[in-house]
Amino acid sequence: MGFAISHISFSYGNDTVLSDISLSMEPGRFYGIIGPNGCGKTTLLDILVRNKKPEAGTVEYKGRNLGDYAKNDLAREVALVPQDFYVNFPFTVMETVLMGRHPYIPRFSAPSSKDIDMVGAVMAETGIEGFAHRHITELSGGEKQRVVFARALAQDTPVLILDEATSNLDIKYTLNLLNIAANRVKTEGRTVIAVMQNLNLAALYCDYWIFVKQGKIAGHGDID
Repeated sequence: MGFAISHISFSYGNDTVLSDISLSMEPGRFYGIIGPNGCGKTTLLDILVRNKKPEAGTVEYKGRNLGDYAKNDLAREVALVPQDFYVNFPFTVMETVLMGRHPYIPRFSAPSSKDIDMVGAVMAETGIEGFAHRHITELSGGEKQRVVFARALAQDTPVLILDEATSNLDIKYTLNLLNIAANRVKTEGRTVIAVMQNLNLAALYCDYWIFVKQGKIAGHGDID
């Protein structure tokens, strides 16, 4: 079982952003969330990762209310690549990617060899191993985005959520990262839920579209 969203709504003050949203997302699919700016796409993702709580309705994941998951337990299930990533402390790229392993590392313990191996593997896969020891604060916007993508892959979750995760990248790196995500869906049965602005890319990678307009689901279905 994946996500079961039932009649959720959310507002910022008097501004209703989501209204009576109901949707099911089964595992092993690449979902594309499409819609104009300001229609509630990012807010919907924030609710799925529990950064925000719906004012009405419920969200279940694997048959359990999302609010019943402990923070670390949910972090082992769902990883987010946000649209914007800000950090002021000069962590190295390797340290930043290693943050994705924190849900698996006991408190006051050092990373295991498995954690280090996982970080090395995803850095190589995403092509960022060449600046492993550079500080995240020294990188360009596109380089930071690749690092944050690698951090989410290191989290090794059944669900990967992408909030316009390739918006700062040129086409070469965009295709590389989307290929990585799509391959995990195809070969490992994982789930990708992606807000995408480029309809051509959405048609190429997604197998299910969700159209959002003015805070409501305007349509959804398989991509033939």
